[in-house]
Amino acid sequence: MKKTATVVLALSALALAAPPDRTVWNTIKPLGSPKAVKLVLAGKPLTYYTLDGEGIGTRVKGPSRLRISVRGHFGQGDANSREITLNVAMDGGDAKGTKLKCLRSKTASYAEGAEGESPGGREELILDVPQGEHIFSAKTDARASGAFAIPSTKKKILRTEMTPTGFEKAVAEVFQERERTWYFATQEKPVTLEVTGPTTLKLYTALNFNSSMRTATEWKLEALLDGAVAAEKTWKSSRSQTRSYPDEKSVVPGQMETIDLAIPEGRHKIEVRPRGTLSAAVRILIPTGDLDKIPKK
Repeated sequence: MKKTATVVLALSALALAAPPDRTVWNTIKPLGSPKAVKLVLAGKPLTYYTLDGEGIGTRVKGPSRLRISVRGHFGQGDANSREITLNVAMDGGDAKGTKLKCLRSKTASYAEGAEGESPGGREELILDVPQGEHIFSAKTDARASGAFAIPSTKKKILRTEMTPTGFEKAVAEVFQERERTWYFATQEKPVTLEVTGPTTLKLYTALNFNSSMRTATEWKLEALLDGAVAAEKTWKSSRSQTRSYPDEKSVVPGQMETIDLAIPEGRHKIEVRPRGTLSAAVRILIPTGDLDKIPKK
């Protein structure tokens, strides 16, 4: 599984910034007209730009941060891992190189490309931009594509995934090059946990399809608070075209749905289950700021 590279980049008046959790990033176009590289990740189109050769540049007004995303290029006969040097300069100064270990992506692809060619997983550098307007240039010593982004002013609630105390099965899923765990539930074997309120849980869920289920299926999920139904919702879901469980080949995840579950003050038992004979996958997230309400063991 790819991990974001940890790097040290020495530029005049510039320092590497540790990426803040859950920062919302806005992509910015590079200067000029560099060659675009069209990618597809989880069904979503992405636009990167050629980093090898002349590279790409951008103008950023500080103080701010600049994220440089890098994806190596892998040909049909290439190994699945390679090292690429990213050279970055500010305001025409000396370029400083950082080595990135790039791995062939298992989920991203080129929208247009020769058979066997694929992009690498996303590696990144996040830089502090000092006061004033600055021009950055970036290029690599090997075939690769990249994109620039700066932080958005939008605020995003930081959430932490909770581990249930009861469930039918824990299953790993690879989505957008990241691995996450889903917990399977049935009406007889719900996902259960205890939580301290007040808080609001975010429930992510998806119907589990077996190989014989081809059409959209109507189903209901209910969340119980101390044994009483506190929230329920009905959907008509289809099989997902972009998600899969690598270790559960006979099960296909459905479209992802969400429910917000308000938890009153005090300690409460939560149960989440689909109705009927169906199976569903569940993830439960709590606002990170509410974690201090959980009693220490």
